[in-house]
Amino acid sequence: MTTRAQQKAATRERLLTAASELFTERDYGDVTIADIAKRAGVAHGLLFHHFSNKEGIYRAVLDNVVAEMDSAFSIPDDADVPRVVRAALRTHLSYLENHRGVALRLIVGRRHPDPTVVAASDRGRTRALTALAHALDLDPGDKLMQFVGTTLVAAFDEASSWWLNDPDPLPVDALVTSFIEIGIGALRGVQAIDGCPDLREQIAVLSAAATMDDHGRSD
Repeated sequence: MTTRAQQKAATRERLLTAASELFTERDYGDVTIADIAKRAGVAHGLLFHHFSNKEGIYRAVLDNVVAEMDSAFSIPDDADVPRVVRAALRTHLSYLENHRGVALRLIVGRRHPDPTVVAASDRGRTRALTALAHALDLDPGDKLMQFVGTTLVAAFDEASSWWLNDPDPLPVDALVTSFIEIGIGALRGVQAIDGCPDLREQIAVLSAAATMDDHGRSD
């Protein structure tokens, strides 16, 4: 990469960092292009050069956050699934804990009036659920599995929102185990529906994950 290209990339990164901080601190309408440029220490025109307008940099910030939030769910085919599922949930929740403001905006994204936030929230959820489904050898396109996914998203969103707003939050490790148990319950519940495949193997995998500690050791 040439020096000029490096400078361009560094400027873009400064703008994204500044915008991420400001959109976490304030509502979208309360952040101006001047605010972002000032926080980044660059001229206004550079924001237009890199992102066209405020909505463009807003979308880029949301995409970055979603990518970081669901990067934990990149599960290789040969993974030790119980250990990786537990580690993925722990990494995801730790990210939420360390980026509380912007995480809350995305968690409530489906109730947000801004379609950009809704789209970013849905992309992140879809990628995470698809990765987990593949790891458990489930078809993410199956109607019953979509029902399970919808159930889990609703439960996780409400629980995560409550947790992030709690002045004395539960430890991450406790939430990891609880969320896995919620997943087990959802799979057991859907088996009562006619046409549901045998999910005993998937339930056993999640049960193993629930009884592990966060070093991958079973109780």
